[in-house]
Amino acid sequence: MLVAVGLNQKGATVADREVLALPSEELLDALTAFQALDGVDEVAIVSTCYRVEIFAAARCPAAAELSLRHAMEARAGRPLPLFELQGEEAFRHLVRVASSLESAILGEPQILGQVKDAFHRAAEAGAAGKELASVLSRALAAAKRVRTETAVGRAGVSWGNAAAALASKVLGPLAGRRVAVIGAGEMARLTAQHMRDERASVVVLNRTLANAEALAAEVGGEARPLEALEQELLRADVVVSAAPAAPPALAPAVMQRILHARRKRIVMVDLAVPRAIPAETGALPDVYLCDVDDLDRVMKAAMAERAQAAQHAERIADEEVQKFARAEAERRAAPLIQEMRSRASAIAREEVERTLRRLGEDPELAKRLDAMAGSIVSKILHAPSTRLRQAVCDGGANDPLVAAAVQIFDLSAAPAARGDAA
Repeated sequence: MLVAVGLNQKGATVADREVLALPSEELLDALTAFQALDGVDEVAIVSTCYRVEIFAAARCPAAAELSLRHAMEARAGRPLPLFELQGEEAFRHLVRVASSLESAILGEPQILGQVKDAFHRAAEAGAAGKELASVLSRALAAAKRVRTETAVGRAGVSWGNAAAALASKVLGPLAGRRVAVIGAGEMARLTAQHMRDERASVVVLNRTLANAEALAAEVGGEARPLEALEQELLRADVVVSAAPAAPPALAPAVMQRILHARRKRIVMVDLAVPRAIPAETGALPDVYLCDVDDLDRVMKAAMAERAQAAQHAERIADEEVQKFARAEAERRAAPLIQEMRSRASAIAREEVERTLRRLGEDPELAKRLDAMAGSIVSKILHAPSTRLRQAVCDGGANDPLVAAAVQIFDLSAAPAARGDAA
């Protein structure tokens, strides 16, 4: 059975997480140590800035949970706020992690690769085998559905994303467009980073050139003194003002002259409160001025889209967990059903042979009687097999129907109760 034990940003502090953090050079030893624990057959470790989580295939889940908890707390040297999950709930958690539904930022793309890498490294180390490989395959398929069937990961929520969205409505894709960012503070940095991610050409202008140069180096752009703004306005497609006061070049009279010379549209984004760019400048022909209220509306729409996407993603996760549960029920019920069918087939075969001894050897008749006997066995046991699979899915060996079948058919095989074995 799948077991998950660990901690993440939802229930643990940075101090809790950092005592369990696993540098790459320690991963192999950790995998070996955890796999050797009581009840654990296979193990993989997902260790990132936000989480340290162990996923294990366990022949005895209760023992595995206990030994994993003790080992993790021994490593930390103190008690930890660890979560413990089994079976379907452990799989649900893995799907949510891989789909970014458990991430600090919904939709962030890195976690899927981190989960893949964690399981692949465990396999390479010999710590993860067929069972965890099957679990990973199902979790990745679920994460792929979330990415392709929902807007999770596509609707960004940030000032920079909102500024890019508004500029794109006017200009189309920003790739190759020239974006002038006025200022070098935190808002300027976040917006410049997002414009870079949109493959725009970023120019940073600031009163202190050294600060402009530092930000430009960070985003792979150019740095210019603020005095060069008027020249830059002749070329820029987008101007983002992240300074508390607008430079003289953004005054209506100056902008009117610049617009006459450039003869093309320009998007201006004012991130300051109070607003730094005069409303009269925004009223000029070919000027599209956006302020923080415009950005806020875009972000609220993006947040609403994210929330709707998250609901859709949760439904997909539920569907995939149900598939996992059915597959697990099939696997756990297989020995019981196989023994039931084997006993019935053996009885049918004995009766066919007894009949043939009375009627005499006849290969064609024997073939037909065998086929008839097999068909009768399959048809009689179809409904019991279906009911048993469902019973195993619902409660394992603890389900009354399973116990009754074992008694009625005198079976030795029985599926593990949930929480008792893999």
